[in-house]
Amino acid sequence: MKNLFSLIFSLMVSAALFAGKGIVVSQKYNNPDIRGNVTMTWYVSETQCKLKMDFQSADVNTSTWFIPDLTSGRLISFGEGPVPAGLPKTYYSIPVQNVKSTNSVSRVSINRTGETKTISGMVCEKIVVKTNRNITEMWITTDFKTDLYKYSAFFQNSYELMGLSEESIQGFPLESVTKDNAGKVISSLELASAMQSDLSSKDFTIPADYKANDVK
Repeated sequence: MKNLFSLIFSLMVSAALFAGKGIVVSQKYNNPDIRGNVTMTWYVSETQCKLKMDFQSADVNTSTWFIPDLTSGRLISFGEGPVPAGLPKTYYSIPVQNVKSTNSVSRVSINRTGETKTISGMVCEKIVVKTNRNITEMWITTDFKTDLYKYSAFFQNSYELMGLSEESIQGFPLESVTKDNAGKVISSLELASAMQSDLSSKDFTIPADYKANDVK
């Protein structure tokens, strides 16, 4: 009876968390090669997404936005903060085919383990992504049925999205760890927060005071 109550309570919490039209997920990105703190905040609706990447170190404090557009096939990118006097605020529009990856993998296999656990009130499934170079273990929440995998080509350094895209898996990766074949940790994602949000198309537009700098 206690286990049944716990399951019902967990499902009620999950339903309440994602009763809106979108989610906002903040994660700490850890990479031993990066000397600084990286926070990634995703804004995801049923049909759109954008990513804010904050980087902090002893000398640098930056915030950069990325908005992938499936319709135009372009990745919009712009930074926050002041610009030099006399210069306009600029956003870059990059064709998706020009988005480069540092991941050179030739084989991808997916193992949906069937293992589950609850993270911040959300039921998650463990999925293992194996390539010829590394292994990614990630926990995917499917409480919010987002097609995030469709944006894999815009974020080619993400092993998580690469794995979701391989089998068109709906859901969002809340936590993950990627190791090389020797067992060394390459990177990890640690959940900081996740909440429902009634996101609309206006939340994915470029600020009006930014001017275009299209990349051919």
